[in-house]
Amino acid sequence: MAEISKVRLGIVAEHYAVQWLLKQGHQVFNNVVHTGPIDLVILENNKLIPVDVKVVSYRKNKNLLECQRRVFRSPNTKQKELGVRILNVDLINNHCYWNENIV
Repeated sequence: MAEISKVRLGIVAEHYAVQWLLKQGHQVFNNVVHTGPIDLVILENNKLIPVDVKVVSYRKNKNLLECQRRVFRSPNTKQKELGVRILNVDLINNHCYWNENIV
């Protein structure tokens, strides 16, 4: 089986994230340009929240515990300025979760 490109993997993760956010009861708005510090905007308690979707990836070292193998993605400077929340999408284990270190 051919390997999926990072771009396609990111698109799949965004679609999964939208589905998950809708199930959580959020209204979801897409970024139509697909570049920049924000992937989605959600409406939560009458407040607009910018969201960046990240695909969870793992280090190849099998001797580490799963939590040690997971690569942590933190917001960049621009995302911190904008108050962007990072939503991690784990396509291997089929679940989404927010970064604990949100701005």
